Amino acid sequence: MSEWHPIAAGIASDTPTSLTGALALSDESLTPKWRVFADDVDTDQASWSVSPGEWTVLGLRPADEEVVDLTHVRAMFRLTGPDASRLLSKICALDLGDDMFPNPSAARTLVAGVATEFVRDDREGVPSYLIVPSRSFGQYLHTVILDAGVEFGL
Repeated sequence: MSEWHPIAAGIASDTPTSLTGALALSDESLTPKWRVFADDVDTDQASWSVSPGEWTVLGLRPADEEVVDLTHVRAMFRLTGPDASRLLSKICALDLGDDMFPNPSAARTLVAGVATEFVRDDREGVPSYLIVPSRSFGQYLHTVILDAGVEFGL
C-alpha cells in the first residue's frame, strides 16, 4: 500500500541533507511562493523574474492585486556549498561561473530534463541555489541531486 502524503508536506524532509561536509540540500517547498504580474515588484523579500511582467516572490503575500499562490504547485530545494555549482553542472547546462551567473541571477532552464526556475541566492558569501520545479517533479529532482552528489565523489 502506498504511503499517503498531505499536500502541505515537503517533498523530502524539513531538515537539510548533508551531501558532503561542504554541501547541504534542503527542501524548502513549504516556503510561500507567489507569482506577481507586474512590471516590477517593490519588496524586501526574495524575488526574481524569468519572464517579462511576471515575478516570483517568496514569503508573505505581496500587496499587488494580480497575485497567484504557487506554494503547493512548486517544489523548492536549496543547494548550498562551495562546490554546489560543480555538482549542478552535472545536471544543468547553464554556465554557473561567477561572471556568467552571479548572485543574484535567475533563469528558466532544464535541470535533469525538467523545466525549472533556477536562482542563485548566496548565503553569507557561500554559493547557494534555489531549484524551483513543478511539484510533480520534486521527488525526482531531489533524488537526481542526491545521486549527482554521490556520483561526483565530493
